[in-house]
Amino acid sequence: MAVLLVISDHCCVPVFEQGYFGVDLFFVLSGFLITRLLVDEIDATGRVDLARFYLRRFLRLAPPLLLFLTAYVLIAPLFWPQFSFLLHMRDAALAGFYLSDYSQALWQSPKVLIHTWSLSVEEHFYLIWPLVILLLTRLELRWRVAGLFIIYLLASAWRIYEYENIGWDATYYRFDTRISGLVFGALLAISLKYKGPISEKAANAAGLFAWAALLVCLSIGYWDAPWSLVIMTNLAHMAAFGFLISASNQNSWVSSILSAKPLVGVGAISYGMYLWHYPAALYFRELYPWYQTGPLVLGFSIAMATVSYLVLEKPLQRYRRSLGYQHRVEERLLSARDDRAPQTAIVTAAA
Repeated sequence: MAVLLVISDHCCVPVFEQGYFGVDLFFVLSGFLITRLLVDEIDATGRVDLARFYLRRFLRLAPPLLLFLTAYVLIAPLFWPQFSFLLHMRDAALAGFYLSDYSQALWQSPKVLIHTWSLSVEEHFYLIWPLVILLLTRLELRWRVAGLFIIYLLASAWRIYEYENIGWDATYYRFDTRISGLVFGALLAISLKYKGPISEKAANAAGLFAWAALLVCLSIGYWDAPWSLVIMTNLAHMAAFGFLISASNQNSWVSSILSAKPLVGVGAISYGMYLWHYPAALYFRELYPWYQTGPLVLGFSIAMATVSYLVLEKPLQRYRRSLGYQHRVEERLLSARDDRAPQTAIVTAAA
């Protein structure tokens, strides 16, 4: 759902111009999943194997990105001849070394690969978060929750402060000003792990709130508007919070919607779709109206992501699952007996 919102936004589909909030949904989801995996490993073994964790992140993220960047460098001069080959190489290097969040915020680079800023934010989070979790697990549960909540408040306050002082672009793209969503997902992971099952009634109520919050973001969360970065970003976090709570009960109506096979299929290849869609959207939206651009970009991104998934990601996925404890964690989640459960899409796409 998050990646479809982002693609709709980049294709200028009416009503979905605020689809960029899909990135905030995914930040929360990613923080939730990674924290849950780390805490499960600590509970089972008393530690986190940092070398294995970083290797698994590398094997999940780097190969599809390198494939995409190689293709970009080869074809970009044909589609964007106004930029030099060296500029395309520079932009690919910024994306490949996960520097495009700060380079975009400070120097408006990359020119074409702007969407890789969120990948850089994620990568910086992966580098530091295992260490933060190791420190937090030394505390009692209530202090873990309190600590994460304080970090979330401070991260949100920092984003607001930076926006008020240096503006939208310099704030929107940076890791230090966008970490709040990832922390919010981590807060939810810690809270839900020890809370017990969510009732169907509570799950349905959370789902209703989530859809309402997301609708507000999509309705009035205009790009470059002060309230979008100051208030709506946190509301998008709350929407993701509601979706995750609702999806945790397999009988909720949100769980039924998110378990639809087309959405689960998109979830499985969502990383590849995100990588490939933006250059196509940037090119086609200059030539065609949105109702032609949308299907072209969606079809292209699904095709390229499917190839990447089958040829590269799925074989590496099997290897990653052989790397120790987290293999057993993911196997437990992936082997959910109820075909309606959305966890399969969550784990495959984000882990």
